[in-house]
Amino acid sequence: MNETDNLRKEFLVQLGQKIKQIRIKKNMSQSEVANRCGKERQSYQRVETGNINASIWYLQHIATALDIELKELLNTKLVKPKL
Repeated sequence: MNETDNLRKEFLVQLGQKIKQIRIKKNMSQSEVANRCGKERQSYQRVETGNINASIWYLQHIATALDIELKELLNTKLVKPKL
């Protein structure tokens, strides 16, 4: 893996952790959120673990399912690549 891949993975893991924290705080299961998004639980689980780069559209569905604003999901520590 190169530096860009590592930074991407780090960001996706942080985003997934943020989503998971919100879901747990709202006392919801992965299956419940996935169903509200119209996705399979396994697909949603990959977002939480940082194993897929979810589209902004998918993230909007997750935010809606969690009854939050999209900006709450994106309020994570920025991973800054070296230029």
